[in-house]
Amino acid sequence: MIRISVLWIFFAVANAAHYVMLFFEPGLLQKILSEEATSATKRLAIAEAFGSWLIPLTMAFLSVTLGDSANRNLDMVLGGLYALIEIIHIAGCPMVHISNKSSVHQLLICISTVVVNALIFWYAWNW
Repeated sequence: MIRISVLWIFFAVANAAHYVMLFFEPGLLQKILSEEATSATKRLAIAEAFGSWLIPLTMAFLSVTLGDSANRNLDMVLGGLYALIEIIHIAGCPMVHISNKSSVHQLLICISTVVVNALIFWYAWNW
């Protein structure tokens, strides 16, 4: 249970680093604050923040407090779901980001989150 909890925390921290590095890309803040970014894009960014930090940190807490069966099932479902989401994110990275380009450090973080979520799924599966 502790391993899975630590992996969920790693996933949340990696997502935080992903967004922090994204804001350091040249001209991104001006683009976000300008009229070019629609309200739908801004709502999507808020939803991504919710899914990238709050859910994984909640799962880190639930991984050590829930019973074995509920914890195993929830970790398998969310670990697999997040792995698929991250794979789709990598495939569409230039289209998803406002900066319209993918940098190496962003791709490395995304690949590490796929590995972490695959490990969460694997540990829950073999529990």
